[in-house]
Amino acid sequence: MSIAVLNQVYDEASRLAVAGSVVAQGDFRLKKLLAPLDTAGAKAPVFAKVADCVRAVVEGPENKSAESLLELTSIVSAVLYTQGETGLAGTLERIETTDLGGAMVQTSARLLKPLLEALTSTGSGRIELVKDAFERGAFRDLRLVRAALAGLDDPYSEIAEFLMKNVLPTYGQSILQELRNSYDPKGTKGHPRRLKLMHNADPVGARELVVQALDVGSKEVRVAAISCLRAKEDLSFLIEQASAKAQDVREAAYQSLSTLDEPEAVALFAKAITGKDHLHAIQSIVQGKSEKLATLLIAEVRSGIAELPTLKDKKIISERATRVTYLLRALPDKDHAATDSLVLELFKNRAEIAKVKGENYSGSDVVEEVIRSLSNGSKSLQLVIAHAHAEFDADGLNTSVGAATQCLSPTDMYDQFAPYLTAKTDAKKKGKDGTTAKREAVIHAICGYRNYWYWRNENRTEFDPRWLDLAVKIQSVSLIHTVGRANHPATEAFLRAEFDAKIKTAKDHNPLQEIVFAMVRFQHPYATDALLAAVGKISGKNRYELYYYMRLISEMPKSAIPQLEAFVPTLKDGEADRWLEAIQELRDKK
Repeated sequence: MSIAVLNQVYDEASRLAVAGSVVAQGDFRLKKLLAPLDTAGAKAPVFAKVADCVRAVVEGPENKSAESLLELTSIVSAVLYTQGETGLAGTLERIETTDLGGAMVQTSARLLKPLLEALTSTGSGRIELVKDAFERGAFRDLRLVRAALAGLDDPYSEIAEFLMKNVLPTYGQSILQELRNSYDPKGTKGHPRRLKLMHNADPVGARELVVQALDVGSKEVRVAAISCLRAKEDLSFLIEQASAKAQDVREAAYQSLSTLDEPEAVALFAKAITGKDHLHAIQSIVQGKSEKLATLLIAEVRSGIAELPTLKDKKIISERATRVTYLLRALPDKDHAATDSLVLELFKNRAEIAKVKGENYSGSDVVEEVIRSLSNGSKSLQLVIAHAHAEFDADGLNTSVGAATQCLSPTDMYDQFAPYLTAKTDAKKKGKDGTTAKREAVIHAICGYRNYWYWRNENRTEFDPRWLDLAVKIQSVSLIHTVGRANHPATEAFLRAEFDAKIKTAKDHNPLQEIVFAMVRFQHPYATDALLAAVGKISGKNRYELYYYMRLISEMPKSAIPQLEAFVPTLKDGEADRWLEAIQELRDKK
């Protein structure tokens, strides 16, 4: 007789055993199996007995649910046991293991399943999920190590690069053997990444592989090998490769040369940053962080700034201004007295520099980079930018606000920048007037580039409480999300009205997501209804977007559980499983 239906019953009983017998009553998946069980029961009494046990679970009283589920699991297990066999022919062999070091974690199935799908499939939305999982430390789960290693070959290079630069280095030398086993010096795609990872984890041990790759590797692997050369004995070879015809070879050579604090390397960069490869050479200097090269950059910036006013050809001005801008970006960000002195000097002379007009790049672009350098510097430099906000246009104001959040008190921050949000705008102008642009610049800077999927783990800046009243007044959901707090009646009223207006016209969840996240974050009374309505827009369409909403469930009050459970029948099987797991996490929350 066929036992496929019994296997299904066993799977569903196991699921309910994990979720808890209290959610078994009325379970729609188990109910669907009653019909085939009744049909089979007409020929085999054991199926009829199983059907009776299923009815006791899904239709019986809740106070008997645990007993009924145990009886169902026992009888199904007993029947299946008689149909199977244990053991495997052959000799026992020791399983290979590798100590990853550090503390391991046990990632919940609700995160593990979509993450494994993201790492082993294709489609949009995967990179956001991978980044989110990394932020939450999920990759410390042993079950994800091999998937992360396989991701080096992902067809979407951004995922492969993220895994190489952020995830896999956390495993240290424990993955070296796995990398070596899957490495092919003649391969492409993930194989250059494997070589770089092996070299970064064990430069001495990987030296042989690097040298081998230079002789027999594919073009991609040879380029990766050149970027791994760090020894003084490689200096002559690297200088030779810096003159190669292929641009990627020259770039790799510059990367390695920037780590060698040798006179020959410094001389080469002094020539390169004035030639056709100046952008690639400058970017390599950023990675190398050599003091001699920093001194060289400062001298070149001074020389370039002095040259700009003497130029007449706008095309040449544009080229020189671009070069100076990149030179500024390559300077050390903090704790470098010579750099601080230079950018302060340039900031004082910004009006004269800004007068130089080029074809695409001008002196104003150089000034913008100077302002950015100050905002990323020490607190004393940030104060200079914060107090000069009235002198900036919208772009400069954005940078000024960003610096102010780092160096001003919450009260001073509000007093200086709130007037930009209350200033009257000119509605008659077709384009954005300066006042509107500055208002948006301040809001954007306060909210920053923070992705609100990660709000639970972020280190929040402290804001003056007056910001929230102002955010409601100007009806800015983004600002509310950043400066908001729970139990604020005006915020609750605005978010409810905003959601009700958007849900009527929304074709998908996009216009709703920030409102829903703010509602959950600040414990809005309507948060559960809003969450379910937004999920209804994407159910069955985008499993990765659904994952983010399910993350919110554990942040909701336990009083929302009945409403969340009632929503389960509207979800597909895979969605419903993860939804129930999220509810269980909320139920177990202390």
